[in-house]
Amino acid sequence: MAAKDLEGRGYEVCSACAPQLRVWADRVRTVEMPMFPGYIFARFNPFQSHDVLKAPGIASIVGFGSKYCPVEDAEIEAIQIVLESGALVSPHAQLRPGSRVRVLHGSLKGLEGTLVEVKDERKLVVSVSLLQRSVAVEISDLLVEPVSKAVAA
Repeated sequence: MAAKDLEGRGYEVCSACAPQLRVWADRVRTVEMPMFPGYIFARFNPFQSHDVLKAPGIASIVGFGSKYCPVEDAEIEAIQIVLESGALVSPHAQLRPGSRVRVLHGSLKGLEGTLVEVKDERKLVVSVSLLQRSVAVEISDLLVEPVSKAVAA
């Protein structure tokens, strides 16, 4: 809605939606999803920020304090190349060996483990502790999410 409104006002907009695999209890489907949920990209002069902020669905413009932080043209071009390729994207943030992950779907649902290895495009090896032993299982990246670290006070 915000992207269409801004386009209607004459702004160049990139909403960055791409095909992604999604898992439901009984199937896996390819659906069009935002690569950066909650963000759209628009080219505008900083003096036009008040007009941009009036678009329905726009909460703020990314920046530091009162200084806006524009995204480099090269970054937007890279996003557009990915979008035009039609390649499936994976929205996982920072899934690297050593990361804690939680299984969201399938027979291992609810288990937490440590990512040991990224085998190929979609396969992960996760170490899960069972009966005080570590067992490695191979699992699709679609079935896990990163476990956020608790912040100690």
